[in-house]
Amino acid sequence: MSHPALLPVSRISLAGALFLAAACGSDETAPVEDHTPASYNLIVNDVPQTTPYVLTAGQTSRIQIKFFNAAGDDLDNVEAEHFGRLTFSPTSLATATRLADHHFQFDVAAPNVGSGTLQVGFGHDDTADEKIFDPVTLNVMGSAGPLQ
Repeated sequence: MSHPALLPVSRISLAGALFLAAACGSDETAPVEDHTPASYNLIVNDVPQTTPYVLTAGQTSRIQIKFFNAAGDDLDNVEAEHFGRLTFSPTSLATATRLADHHFQFDVAAPNVGSGTLQVGFGHDDTADEKIFDPVTLNVMGSAGPLQ
């Protein structure tokens, strides 16, 4: 036996449920967070720096790379799954040793006074070669000041 008073409510409920199911279809995807760096900054011994970068000969400096995506978002939250890289030209200018627990931080030894370039890389493994930024100037100064 049909209950006429319930039938209109059931139709409305059924129509609403179908509408909600269509609105939340399985083809809907969550926005993808952009982990591709578009820029970076370097922090040398806890002090933000700008190019040309300067290190002191005979000292080891802690350098942190701060990567940012195209929207300007800081990418520190992806450090556990990504790697940074620092390379130097000439290779004798400095050497970088990545910290074990911080893929975007390095101890950099610059043994001698000189000048050359520093290049930053980013990637999903320790080669960090998926995104390579243009080289920038690096000067290694004596403790008394500029190159003589």
